[in-house]
Amino acid sequence: MQSANISSRVLLLARMAVLIAIVIIMTVFNFGNIPVGPIVATVYQVPVIIGAVLLGPIAGSVLGGIWGLLCFYLAVTGQTTDIVALGTVAQEPLAYFVIAFVPRVLTGLFAGYVYKLSNHLLKQKKDVVSFGISGVLGSLTNTVFYLGALYFLAKEIIAEKYQLALGAVLPLVGSVALTNGLAEAAVSCIIVIGVCKALRYFKIA
Repeated sequence: MQSANISSRVLLLARMAVLIAIVIIMTVFNFGNIPVGPIVATVYQVPVIIGAVLLGPIAGSVLGGIWGLLCFYLAVTGQTTDIVALGTVAQEPLAYFVIAFVPRVLTGLFAGYVYKLSNHLLKQKKDVVSFGISGVLGSLTNTVFYLGALYFLAKEIIAEKYQLALGAVLPLVGSVALTNGLAEAAVSCIIVIGVCKALRYFKIA
């Protein structure tokens, strides 16, 4: 029994290590953009959601936290092309830390619990549906909380960087949520279903 528990922990750590490596590579080398028609959908959240689905909400929140810390580090060191991130971290570093970190932790946490709940309600008979729901809602969690935090903590900086009236920031944020956010949710759904189904089929997860 003890040997089985040790083996299980080693397997969990190995899976986490692989997912952490994927998060780091995608974030540092900016490998997370997929064109969807005229919109570019980001998929940095996908390995976080996959980890949350396969390894649980705590693992998902750890992966999300690593992603958030990397985003904060890249902004602090000027290694990002996001002008709002650069402007916010220069003027309000603590506010940008909240913007970069908290939504990503919530993405992993929420996706993991959504999978557990949907899998329970479906009595584990329709894993594909649970994968898809987790992919969509996990991605939307990131979109809503990230853009919401940007608006409430950095709307003046957004207005300054894009030369907008303060009242025009909310419509701008809302339009990004409805276009990019929905495209990202759709892409996340497809990838999460495909990857999780394949890993389960080959008994890798």
